[in-house]
Amino acid sequence: MFVPTPPKDNLSSNLLEVRGLTVNFETVDRSVEVLRDVSIRVGKEEVVGVVGESGSGKSTLAQAIIGVLDIPPARITGGIVLFQGKEILPSSDGKANFRGKGINMIFQEPLTSLNPVYSVHDQMEEAVNIAEPKMEKKEKEALIRNSLREVMIRDVDGVLNVYPHQLSGGMRQRVSIAMVLVQKPNLLILDEPTTGLDLIVQRRIIGLIMSLKKEILSSILLITHDLEVAAYMCDRVYVMYAGKVVESGSMKDVLKKPLHPYTTMLKNSVPEGYVNEGTLKVSSGAPPDLRHLPSGCAFHPRCQFANDVCRSKIPELKAQKDGREVACWLYE
Repeated sequence: MFVPTPPKDNLSSNLLEVRGLTVNFETVDRSVEVLRDVSIRVGKEEVVGVVGESGSGKSTLAQAIIGVLDIPPARITGGIVLFQGKEILPSSDGKANFRGKGINMIFQEPLTSLNPVYSVHDQMEEAVNIAEPKMEKKEKEALIRNSLREVMIRDVDGVLNVYPHQLSGGMRQRVSIAMVLVQKPNLLILDEPTTGLDLIVQRRIIGLIMSLKKEILSSILLITHDLEVAAYMCDRVYVMYAGKVVESGSMKDVLKKPLHPYTTMLKNSVPEGYVNEGTLKVSSGAPPDLRHLPSGCAFHPRCQFANDVCRSKIPELKAQKDGREVACWLYE
């Protein structure tokens, strides 16, 4: 049984470090391993991406880090999470206070972070009070209104005086982004932050987030399936498949020369936008059912290079000469 240990300090020089995180989801008849020995790190003032198809475990990783997994059915069976050198998972008392100006998160579904019984104004005001408790009331009001304008909300009065369910999905996402940005966290976790937004607003929001990072010297952990967004924002990237990290390295190196066949498939599935680029290479197959993972490497049913060892043994994530990591029998 997984027993929490007392929190310890100065255990890592990174702003965030996840070591060997394993998460199971308990169902009526079985236990499904959703994250399998996942390790990532985010340095100070760094933007790190976690990419992969739906079902790869990206959002579960983010929720485990910030401590909002539903337990049960989720169960953390191994690993630790360190933030600013302190152990925040597992926590012996469950009261580790790291949210708000420490770690904050923009969820893929904005209703997750918005309270349906409070107006947008009340929730924005609460966010400002957490970040700037001594700020004058007029200054708070100006900050609230300016934050909403920055996320391209024109009818500020109209939005402030309604409840979340009265807004469209895209408008709710903008409000949730504005609420997080006023707190200026040390680590901002973005879980598919531009879902439901049109292309123009997506670009504006990404630009706003990156400008805020420079202003307050914040770090960002980006959860996304979109390699284009990751390429624009990230310094380093982790590629996940079926609950495991299968490749990691600098964003530039991974895009220029992906090592894992799965990463290559993701890259080839992104249209480059040229008229004469030829037929788009559509990803073959589909991610596996985590309840019935294939033997050996989970990617082998979709991999053109799969051989007998791929079908029988799980490859470990190992460092390469260039400092990158890959879990693939091609590099053994």
